[in-house]
This record gives sequence, C-alpha cells and structure tokens, in this order.
Amino acid sequence: MFDCPVVSVHIPVGLRSYVNGHDEVTVCGETVGDLIVAVGHVYPSILPRLLSAEGALEKGWLLFLGGQDVTTCQGMKTPVELEEVLSIVPSKF
Repeated sequence: MFDCPVVSVHIPVGLRSYVNGHDEVTVCGETVGDLIVAVGHVYPSILPRLLSAEGALEKGWLLFLGGQDVTTCQGMKTPVELEEVLSIVPSKF
C-alpha cells in the first residue's frame, strides 16, 4: 500500500523528450509540488524546465489538478487525492 496518493501526471508534447517520450507519468505525493518533484526524481532533466531554483513553477506552464487551475487553490501546496490527474499545460504568455 502507498503512503501517499498515486497520481497520473499528463506531460505535454514539448516536455516529452525529457521523460523518455511518455505522455503520462505515474507518481505519488501529498501536494502538487510533491508530484512535480517526484516526476523530477524519476526524470531529472525535466525539473529545471518546470521549477525555478526557489521551487516556484517556471513561467510558461500551468498546472491543472482535475480540471482546476492550481493557482485558484493553494498553488504548489494544493493537496492531492488518490487517483487524481495532474496536467502540465503550456501557457499562452
């Protein structure tokens, strides 16, 4: 049994080369930030493209948990539930 929720993270086309071509990665974590760090633990080259040195989401990306933009929740500290879906989406800015 897992100690934390298992979540599917959808990877956009522009980042798939950093995750061996996968369109989805399954990781576990208590928060959205934990999930991004977990993806980076398995695929280290993706992390600098997603997170700044301070741990903030880099410009050019949005994160949606289910269908909700995490900036309307608690940002990177947004808690996750079992079997949710986190989508990394390029922003238009």
